[in-house]
Amino acid sequence: MKKSWLKYVVATVLTVGALFLAFRGQDFGALLQVASHASIPALLGIVVFQLIAHYVRAWRWQYLLRPLKGKVSSYNSFKAVVAGYGLNNVIPRAGELVRPAMIARSERVPFAGALATIVIERILDVIALGSILTLTLFVYRSEFEREFPDLASATMPLIAIVAVALVVFVVVVVNRRVGDFVLRLIDRLLPAKIAGVLSRAFKTFTTGLHGLSKETIFPIIVGTVGVWLFYLISTFSGIFVFPGSGIESIGITGALALLALTGVSITIPAPGGTGTYHYFISRGLAGFFNTPMPVAIAFATITHAVNYLAITLLGLFYMVRAGVSLRAPQTD
Repeated sequence: MKKSWLKYVVATVLTVGALFLAFRGQDFGALLQVASHASIPALLGIVVFQLIAHYVRAWRWQYLLRPLKGKVSSYNSFKAVVAGYGLNNVIPRAGELVRPAMIARSERVPFAGALATIVIERILDVIALGSILTLTLFVYRSEFEREFPDLASATMPLIAIVAVALVVFVVVVVNRRVGDFVLRLIDRLLPAKIAGVLSRAFKTFTTGLHGLSKETIFPIIVGTVGVWLFYLISTFSGIFVFPGSGIESIGITGALALLALTGVSITIPAPGGTGTYHYFISRGLAGFFNTPMPVAIAFATITHAVNYLAITLLGLFYMVRAGVSLRAPQTD
């Protein structure tokens, strides 16, 4: 309980602090005036392509669930994905439990096994986000060094982490003996407590991977690319929210930079990126592309609000309909 309360306190402090930094010194009247000119079609595009990305994520998840059940309903997996993200927007990381609980109940698969697939999925997303962030760090190197020096200094370590993650992913899939060797190495080189935690996490990851057949690897890779491609299209749709503001001129490469910053903001444990998204996106628009700060803040506010409300309301609706409890996820 203490750890749970501490987690919520940290999330609240991060959210309030980031919102303060983002909105500090801004004229709220000017922000409302700018926001009132938002393009409805562009806002709809953000939500529609975000939902398509979630559907592709659900499609990819079906292949990750193959070792548990040969065929999983696309609709059930989509509902679970959206419910997970909807709850994450309210309680950080809580959706990672509700999502496997929903699929366990609707598809009669083991909750623990479904939870293990979420670990694998997060590894795939870290690799994808790391690749996108690395690319944008090269394209906008000077801008990152000026606005986000900590991110800029992380370029080479990030490349190394992504490269190692890719190699480990491929090797572990191909050869079970390599996974066993890594486990023995962890036990020998690290203290018992740390080795125990890492070993359990690694076993969860590798067990799920080894259960996948060669026929599922290609769809999983295609699905990962598809998820992030539709995230990019959703972000690209967003740059047309304020016609004539100049944001639309940043093009697809600028949208890629915004997607990378969005990914960074979401990894910080604030509910749905509230505050962190506003801070990173407004700073990115103003610092990278000379967007006036009132426009940048209004852009961050309205694009976050429309996506946040749509996913949260739909996700919680699916969760309530499924009757899944946060306290005791059931598989029957």
